[in-house]
Amino acid sequence: MLGIPQLARFTFPYQDGDKRHPTLIIKAHSLLLKYIAQGVLLEVSFFTTSDGHPAFALYIDDEPQKGVFLWSLLNHGDEVAAIRHISQCGECSIYLFNEACANCAWTSASIEIDASILAMLDAMPMSKATPAVYADEIAKILDQLRDGTVRGVVRSIVLPKAKWKPLKSSFILNGALHTNLNLLADNEGTHQEQLAHTLLGDLSPQGAYVNPQLHEPSGKKEFTDVLLSHEFGTVLLESKSLSIFEQRTNLPDRSRLSRNIEKSAKRGVSQLLIASRKLREYVPIFDQNGSALELERAQPPHAIILVPDLSLLTPKNDDWLRCIVDFMKKTKGFLHLLDTVQLFRVMQAAQMIATNSNTTTPMMAFDFYLIERAKTVIKRGSIDVDMILRLQK
Repeated sequence: MLGIPQLARFTFPYQDGDKRHPTLIIKAHSLLLKYIAQGVLLEVSFFTTSDGHPAFALYIDDEPQKGVFLWSLLNHGDEVAAIRHISQCGECSIYLFNEACANCAWTSASIEIDASILAMLDAMPMSKATPAVYADEIAKILDQLRDGTVRGVVRSIVLPKAKWKPLKSSFILNGALHTNLNLLADNEGTHQEQLAHTLLGDLSPQGAYVNPQLHEPSGKKEFTDVLLSHEFGTVLLESKSLSIFEQRTNLPDRSRLSRNIEKSAKRGVSQLLIASRKLREYVPIFDQNGSALELERAQPPHAIILVPDLSLLTPKNDDWLRCIVDFMKKTKGFLHLLDTVQLFRVMQAAQMIATNSNTTTPMMAFDFYLIERAKTVIKRGSIDVDMILRLQK
Protein backbone atom coordinates (compact mmCIF):
# COMPACT_ATOMS: atom_id res chain seq x y z
CA MET A 1 0.00 0.00 0.00
CA LEU A 2 2.83 2.40 0.80
CA GLY A 3 4.99 1.40 -2.16
CA ILE A 4 2.41 1.76 -4.94
CA PRO A 5 0.47 5.01 -5.51
CA GLN A 6 -2.52 3.31 -7.16
CA LEU A 7 -3.59 -0.31 -6.94
CA ALA A 8 -6.48 -2.76 -6.87
CA ARG A 9 -6.30 -5.95 -4.80
CA PHE A 10 -8.68 -8.66 -3.70
CA THR A 11 -8.17 -9.78 -0.12
CA PHE A 12 -9.94 -12.07 2.33
CA PRO A 13 -9.77 -10.51 5.82
CA TYR A 14 -11.32 -11.75 9.01
CA GLN A 15 -14.26 -9.69 10.23
CA ASP A 16 -16.82 -10.28 12.94
CA GLY A 17 -14.50 -12.62 14.83
CA ASP A 18 -13.64 -15.71 12.79
CA LYS A 19 -15.79 -14.93 9.75
CA ARG A 20 -14.03 -13.91 6.52
CA HIS A 21 -15.38 -11.46 3.95
CA PRO A 22 -14.02 -11.13 0.40
CA THR A 23 -12.90 -7.55 -0.15
CA LEU A 24 -11.71 -5.42 -3.05
CA ILE A 25 -9.22 -2.72 -2.03
CA ILE A 26 -8.80 0.29 -4.31
CA LYS A 27 -6.02 2.77 -3.60
CA ALA A 28 -5.91 5.85 -5.84
CA HIS A 29 -5.59 9.61 -5.82
CA SER A 30 -8.57 11.44 -4.35
CA LEU A 31 -9.78 12.75 -7.71
CA LEU A 32 -10.26 9.22 -9.02
CA LEU A 33 -11.87 8.13 -5.76
CA LYS A 34 -14.41 10.94 -6.15
CA TYR A 35 -15.39 9.60 -9.56
CA ILE A 36 -15.81 6.12 -8.09
CA ALA A 37 -17.99 7.52 -5.30
CA GLN A 38 -20.12 9.29 -7.92
CA GLY A 39 -21.01 5.96 -9.49
CA VAL A 40 -18.91 5.65 -12.65
CA LEU A 41 -18.67 2.23 -14.29
CA LEU A 42 -16.40 -0.31 -12.57
CA GLU A 43 -15.45 -3.45 -14.47
CA VAL A 44 -13.02 -6.27 -13.69
CA SER A 45 -11.32 -8.12 -16.57
CA PHE A 46 -9.62 -11.45 -15.84
CA PHE A 47 -6.92 -12.82 -18.16
CA THR A 48 -3.68 -14.80 -18.17
CA THR A 49 -0.15 -13.88 -19.18
CA SER A 50 1.74 -15.73 -21.91
CA ASP A 51 3.09 -18.25 -19.38
CA GLY A 52 -0.23 -18.85 -17.66
CA HIS A 53 -0.22 -16.52 -14.66
CA PRO A 54 -3.74 -15.19 -13.99
CA ALA A 55 -4.24 -11.47 -13.53
CA PHE A 56 -7.05 -8.95 -13.41
CA ALA A 57 -7.51 -5.31 -14.33
CA LEU A 58 -10.05 -3.03 -12.68
CA TYR A 59 -11.41 -0.48 -15.19
CA ILE A 60 -12.63 2.83 -13.76
CA ASP A 61 -14.60 4.84 -16.32
CA ASP A 62 -13.60 8.35 -15.28
CA GLU A 63 -13.27 9.33 -18.95
CA PRO A 64 -15.23 7.72 -21.83
CA GLN A 65 -12.94 5.41 -23.86
CA LYS A 66 -9.95 6.59 -21.82
CA GLY A 67 -10.66 5.33 -18.32
CA VAL A 68 -8.12 4.09 -15.81
CA PHE A 69 -6.91 0.49 -15.44
CA LEU A 70 -5.51 -0.77 -12.13
CA TRP A 71 -4.10 -4.28 -12.52
CA SER A 72 -2.82 -7.04 -10.29
CA LEU A 73 -1.18 -10.41 -10.81
CA LEU A 74 -2.99 -13.14 -8.90
CA ASN A 75 -0.78 -15.29 -6.70
CA HIS A 76 -1.68 -18.07 -4.29
CA GLY A 77 -3.13 -16.88 -1.01
CA ASP A 78 -5.87 -14.58 0.15
CA GLU A 79 -6.43 -12.95 -3.22
CA VAL A 80 -7.25 -16.24 -4.94
CA ALA A 81 -9.29 -17.45 -1.95
CA ALA A 82 -11.34 -14.24 -2.02
CA ILE A 83 -12.17 -14.65 -5.72
CA ARG A 84 -13.19 -18.27 -5.18
CA HIS A 85 -15.48 -17.19 -2.35
CA ILE A 86 -17.03 -14.45 -4.51
CA SER A 87 -17.87 -17.12 -7.12
CA GLN A 88 -20.12 -18.69 -4.48
CA CYS A 89 -21.68 -15.64 -2.83
CA GLY A 90 -21.58 -13.17 -5.77
CA GLU A 91 -20.58 -10.16 -3.72
CA CYS A 92 -17.76 -8.47 -1.83
CA SER A 93 -16.96 -5.34 0.15
CA ILE A 94 -15.05 -2.47 -1.50
CA TYR A 95 -12.78 -0.15 0.50
CA LEU A 96 -11.27 3.04 -0.93
CA PHE A 97 -7.86 4.26 0.24
CA ASN A 98 -6.40 7.69 -0.55
CA GLU A 99 -2.84 8.99 -1.04
CA ALA A 100 -2.18 8.92 2.70
CA CYS A 101 -3.18 5.23 2.79
CA ALA A 102 -6.25 6.25 4.80
CA ASN A 103 -9.41 4.21 4.35
CA CYS A 104 -11.95 6.87 3.36
CA ALA A 105 -15.09 5.07 2.11
CA TRP A 106 -16.64 1.64 1.65
CA THR A 107 -19.64 -0.15 0.22
CA SER A 108 -20.75 -3.63 -0.80
CA ALA A 109 -20.97 -4.73 -4.43
CA SER A 110 -21.98 -7.66 -6.59
CA ILE A 111 -19.45 -9.32 -8.91
CA GLU A 112 -20.03 -12.40 -11.05
CA ILE A 113 -17.15 -14.89 -11.07
CA ASP A 114 -17.91 -17.63 -13.60
CA ALA A 115 -16.35 -21.04 -14.27
CA SER A 116 -13.89 -19.71 -16.87
CA ILE A 117 -12.30 -17.43 -14.25
CA LEU A 118 -12.03 -20.32 -11.81
CA ALA A 119 -10.39 -22.37 -14.57
CA MET A 120 -7.68 -19.70 -14.87
CA LEU A 121 -7.02 -20.03 -11.15
CA ASP A 122 -6.99 -23.83 -11.31
CA ALA A 123 -4.36 -23.78 -14.05
CA MET A 124 -2.09 -21.18 -12.46
CA PRO A 125 1.60 -22.07 -12.01
CA MET A 126 2.73 -23.02 -8.52
CA SER A 127 5.51 -20.42 -8.46
CA LYS A 128 4.65 -16.86 -7.41
CA ALA A 129 4.84 -14.18 -10.09
CA THR A 130 6.75 -10.90 -9.81
CA PRO A 131 4.54 -8.06 -11.14
CA ALA A 132 7.43 -5.98 -12.55
CA VAL A 133 8.41 -8.85 -14.86
CA TYR A 134 5.00 -8.71 -16.56
CA ALA A 135 4.50 -4.94 -16.65
CA ASP A 136 5.21 -4.53 -20.38
CA GLU A 137 3.14 -7.55 -21.40
CA ILE A 138 0.15 -6.48 -19.32
CA ALA A 139 0.42 -2.91 -20.64
CA LYS A 140 -0.07 -4.34 -24.15
CA ILE A 141 -3.03 -6.41 -22.98
CA LEU A 142 -4.62 -3.30 -21.47
CA ASP A 143 -4.12 -1.43 -24.76
CA GLN A 144 -5.94 -4.28 -26.51
CA LEU A 145 -8.70 -4.09 -23.91
CA ARG A 146 -9.20 -0.44 -24.80
CA ASP A 147 -9.46 -1.03 -28.54
CA GLY A 148 -11.45 -4.26 -28.25
CA THR A 149 -8.92 -6.56 -29.94
CA VAL A 150 -7.96 -8.68 -26.94
CA ARG A 151 -8.90 -12.35 -26.67
CA GLY A 152 -9.26 -14.71 -23.76
CA VAL A 153 -10.52 -12.05 -21.36
CA VAL A 154 -13.50 -12.53 -19.05
CA ARG A 155 -15.23 -9.35 -17.93
CA SER A 156 -17.46 -8.75 -14.94
CA ILE A 157 -19.25 -5.57 -13.88
CA VAL A 158 -18.69 -4.41 -10.29
CA LEU A 159 -22.08 -3.10 -9.20
CA PRO A 160 -22.28 -1.25 -5.84
CA LYS A 161 -25.35 -2.36 -3.89
CA ALA A 162 -25.56 0.64 -1.57
CA LYS A 163 -24.40 4.24 -1.27
CA TRP A 164 -20.77 4.81 -0.40
CA LYS A 165 -20.30 5.21 3.33
CA PRO A 166 -17.67 7.76 4.44
CA LEU A 167 -14.93 6.85 6.88
CA LYS A 168 -13.42 9.82 8.72
CA SER A 169 -9.70 9.79 9.54
CA SER A 170 -7.99 11.95 12.16
CA PHE A 171 -4.22 12.50 12.16
CA ILE A 172 -2.19 13.81 15.11
CA LEU A 173 0.82 15.66 13.68
CA ASN A 174 3.97 17.38 14.93
CA GLY A 175 3.61 20.74 16.62
CA ALA A 176 0.52 19.63 18.56
CA LEU A 177 -1.45 19.95 15.32
CA HIS A 178 -4.08 17.67 13.86
CA THR A 179 -6.08 17.24 10.70
CA ASN A 180 -9.26 15.40 9.71
CA LEU A 181 -10.08 13.84 6.35
CA ASN A 182 -13.54 12.92 5.08
CA LEU A 183 -13.57 12.37 1.31
CA LEU A 184 -17.35 12.43 0.95
CA ALA A 185 -18.19 15.28 3.33
CA ASP A 186 -15.32 17.78 3.18
CA ASN A 187 -15.31 20.87 1.03
CA GLU A 188 -13.22 19.67 -1.92
CA GLY A 189 -10.73 22.52 -1.74
CA THR A 190 -10.32 22.14 2.00
CA HIS A 191 -9.94 18.37 1.67
CA GLN A 192 -6.90 18.68 -0.59
CA GLU A 193 -5.32 21.25 1.74
CA GLN A 194 -5.88 18.94 4.69
CA LEU A 195 -4.46 16.03 2.70
CA ALA A 196 -1.31 18.07 2.01
CA HIS A 197 -1.13 18.91 5.72
CA THR A 198 -1.47 15.20 6.56
CA LEU A 199 1.35 14.21 4.20
CA LEU A 200 3.75 16.99 5.26
CA GLY A 201 2.81 17.55 8.89
CA ASP A 202 5.49 15.30 10.41
CA LEU A 203 8.47 16.44 8.33
CA SER A 204 9.23 19.38 10.61
CA PRO A 205 9.27 19.23 14.43
CA GLN A 206 7.10 22.37 14.42
CA GLY A 207 4.68 20.75 11.98
CA ALA A 208 3.13 22.26 8.88
CA TYR A 209 0.92 25.35 9.10
CA VAL A 210 -2.38 25.48 7.21
CA ASN A 211 -3.57 28.90 6.02
CA PRO A 212 -0.95 31.12 7.73
CA GLN A 213 -1.89 34.79 7.64
CA LEU A 214 -0.68 38.27 6.87
CA HIS A 215 -1.88 41.05 9.19
CA GLU A 216 -2.34 44.04 6.90
CA PRO A 217 -4.04 47.42 7.46
CA SER A 218 -7.00 46.20 5.41
CA GLY A 219 -7.33 43.09 7.57
CA LYS A 220 -6.09 39.54 7.78
CA LYS A 221 -5.20 37.82 4.50
CA GLU A 222 -4.11 34.30 3.73
CA PHE A 223 -0.38 34.03 3.04
CA THR A 224 -0.45 30.55 1.47
CA ASP A 225 -2.34 27.29 1.91
CA VAL A 226 0.38 25.24 3.63
CA LEU A 227 3.73 26.42 5.02
CA LEU A 228 6.81 24.60 6.35
CA SER A 229 10.18 25.99 7.34
CA HIS A 230 13.56 24.78 8.59
CA GLU A 231 17.08 26.16 8.87
CA PHE A 232 17.85 25.62 5.19
CA GLY A 233 14.71 27.01 3.61
CA THR A 234 10.95 27.47 3.54
CA VAL A 235 8.28 25.57 1.62
CA LEU A 236 5.21 27.39 0.31
CA LEU A 237 2.31 25.33 -1.03
CA GLU A 238 -0.77 26.44 -2.93
CA SER A 239 -3.46 23.77 -3.34
CA LYS A 240 -5.64 23.89 -6.46
CA SER A 241 -8.47 21.38 -6.47
CA LEU A 242 -11.41 20.50 -8.72
CA SER A 243 -15.10 20.27 -7.96
CA ILE A 244 -16.49 16.82 -8.71
CA PHE A 245 -19.20 16.30 -6.10
CA GLU A 246 -20.98 19.47 -7.23
CA GLN A 247 -21.55 17.89 -10.66
CA ARG A 248 -24.74 16.02 -9.87
CA THR A 249 -25.70 15.06 -13.44
CA ASN A 250 -22.92 15.02 -16.03
CA LEU A 251 -19.46 14.46 -14.57
CA PRO A 252 -16.80 16.69 -16.20
CA ASP A 253 -14.55 15.12 -18.83
CA ARG A 254 -10.75 15.45 -18.74
CA SER A 255 -10.63 18.31 -21.24
CA ARG A 256 -12.88 20.37 -18.98
CA LEU A 257 -10.87 19.37 -15.92
CA SER A 258 -7.67 20.39 -17.71
CA ARG A 259 -9.04 23.82 -18.55
CA ASN A 260 -10.26 24.38 -15.00
CA ILE A 261 -7.06 23.27 -13.27
CA GLU A 262 -4.89 25.24 -15.70
CA LYS A 263 -6.66 28.46 -14.74
CA SER A 264 -6.37 27.67 -11.05
CA ALA A 265 -2.70 26.68 -11.33
CA LYS A 266 -1.83 29.93 -13.13
CA ARG A 267 -3.52 31.83 -10.33
CA GLY A 268 -1.42 29.77 -7.94
CA VAL A 269 1.78 30.92 -9.66
CA SER A 270 0.79 34.55 -9.12
CA GLN A 271 -0.01 33.85 -5.46
CA LEU A 272 3.35 32.13 -4.92
CA LEU A 273 5.24 34.99 -6.58
CA ILE A 274 3.65 37.39 -4.10
CA ALA A 275 4.28 35.03 -1.17
CA SER A 276 7.95 34.63 -2.18
CA ARG A 277 8.38 38.40 -2.35
CA LYS A 278 6.83 38.94 1.07
CA LEU A 279 9.05 36.20 2.46
CA ARG A 280 12.17 37.97 1.13
CA GLU A 281 10.93 41.31 2.48
CA TYR A 282 10.63 39.89 6.01
CA VAL A 283 6.91 40.68 6.21
CA PRO A 284 5.60 39.16 9.47
CA ILE A 285 3.57 35.98 9.01
CA PHE A 286 1.24 34.51 11.66
CA ASP A 287 -0.47 31.21 12.34
CA GLN A 288 -4.25 31.08 12.70
CA ASN A 289 -3.95 31.76 16.43
CA GLY A 290 -2.13 35.03 15.77
CA SER A 291 1.34 33.86 16.82
CA ALA A 292 4.23 35.12 14.69
CA LEU A 293 6.07 32.35 12.84
CA GLU A 294 9.84 32.02 12.75
CA LEU A 295 10.75 31.35 9.12
CA GLU A 296 13.97 30.91 7.17
CA ARG A 297 13.98 33.76 4.65
CA ALA A 298 17.53 33.96 3.29
CA GLN A 299 17.64 30.59 1.51
CA PRO A 300 15.82 29.99 -1.82
CA PRO A 301 12.24 28.89 -1.08
CA HIS A 302 10.45 25.90 -2.56
CA ALA A 303 7.10 26.93 -4.04
CA ILE A 304 4.68 24.07 -4.75
CA ILE A 305 1.46 24.11 -6.75
CA LEU A 306 -0.51 21.04 -5.72
CA VAL A 307 -3.09 19.70 -8.20
CA PRO A 308 -5.22 16.54 -8.15
CA ASP A 309 -3.58 14.95 -11.22
CA LEU A 310 -0.46 16.18 -13.03
CA SER A 311 -1.53 14.65 -16.34
CA LEU A 312 -4.26 17.32 -16.52
CA LEU A 313 -1.52 19.95 -17.00
CA THR A 314 0.59 18.06 -19.56
CA PRO A 315 -1.32 19.39 -22.61
CA LYS A 316 0.45 22.70 -21.85
CA ASN A 317 3.72 21.06 -20.80
CA ASP A 318 6.07 23.45 -22.63
CA ASP A 319 4.23 26.49 -21.29
CA TRP A 320 4.64 25.20 -17.75
CA LEU A 321 8.33 24.52 -18.25
CA ARG A 322 8.82 28.14 -19.31
CA CYS A 323 6.77 29.23 -16.31
CA ILE A 324 9.07 27.26 -13.98
CA VAL A 325 12.18 28.89 -15.46
CA ASP A 326 10.62 32.36 -15.30
CA PHE A 327 9.60 31.83 -11.66
CA MET A 328 13.13 30.80 -10.72
CA LYS A 329 14.57 33.91 -12.39
CA LYS A 330 12.17 36.21 -10.54
CA THR A 331 12.41 34.65 -7.09
CA LYS A 332 15.75 32.75 -7.04
CA GLY A 333 13.60 29.91 -5.67
CA PHE A 334 12.17 26.70 -7.07
CA LEU A 335 8.69 26.18 -8.53
CA HIS A 336 7.33 22.62 -8.40
CA LEU A 337 4.16 21.24 -9.94
CA LEU A 338 3.03 18.19 -7.98
CA ASP A 339 -0.13 16.17 -7.69
CA THR A 340 -1.20 14.44 -4.52
CA VAL A 341 0.46 11.15 -5.52
CA GLN A 342 3.79 12.85 -6.28
CA LEU A 343 3.61 14.82 -3.02
CA PHE A 344 3.27 11.48 -1.26
CA ARG A 345 6.27 10.16 -3.23
CA VAL A 346 8.48 13.11 -2.22
CA MET A 347 7.37 12.92 1.42
CA GLN A 348 7.97 9.17 1.51
CA ALA A 349 11.43 9.56 -0.04
CA ALA A 350 12.32 12.23 2.53
CA GLN A 351 11.31 9.97 5.41
CA MET A 352 13.30 7.06 3.93
CA ILE A 353 16.44 9.17 3.49
CA ALA A 354 16.21 10.58 7.01
CA THR A 355 15.59 7.16 8.55
CA ASN A 356 18.73 5.79 6.91
CA SER A 357 20.94 8.74 7.91
CA ASN A 358 22.43 9.83 11.21
CA THR A 359 22.59 13.52 10.29
CA THR A 360 19.90 14.25 7.71
CA THR A 361 16.54 15.45 9.04
CA PRO A 362 13.26 14.78 7.18
CA MET A 363 13.06 18.46 6.18
CA MET A 364 16.62 18.42 4.84
CA ALA A 365 15.80 15.29 2.85
CA PHE A 366 12.56 16.83 1.60
CA ASP A 367 14.48 19.92 0.44
CA PHE A 368 17.10 17.73 -1.29
CA TYR A 369 14.56 15.50 -3.03
CA LEU A 370 12.56 18.46 -4.33
CA ILE A 371 15.75 19.83 -5.91
CA GLU A 372 16.51 16.43 -7.47
CA ARG A 373 13.00 16.28 -8.84
CA ALA A 374 13.33 19.78 -10.30
CA LYS A 375 16.52 18.69 -12.06
CA THR A 376 14.74 15.66 -13.49
CA VAL A 377 11.84 17.76 -14.76
CA ILE A 378 14.21 20.08 -16.65
CA LYS A 379 16.36 17.20 -17.93
CA ARG A 380 13.38 15.23 -19.28
CA GLY A 381 11.48 18.27 -20.47
CA SER A 382 8.29 17.08 -18.78
CA ILE A 383 6.41 18.29 -15.72
CA ASP A 384 4.80 14.85 -15.26
CA VAL A 385 7.58 12.65 -13.89
CA ASP A 386 7.26 9.81 -11.39
CA MET A 387 10.35 9.47 -9.19
CA ILE A 388 10.76 6.37 -7.04
CA LEU A 389 13.52 6.19 -4.42
CA ARG A 390 15.19 2.83 -3.84
CA LEU A 391 17.95 2.71 -1.23
CA GLN A 392 20.71 0.18 -1.72
CA LYS A 393 22.07 -1.60 1.34
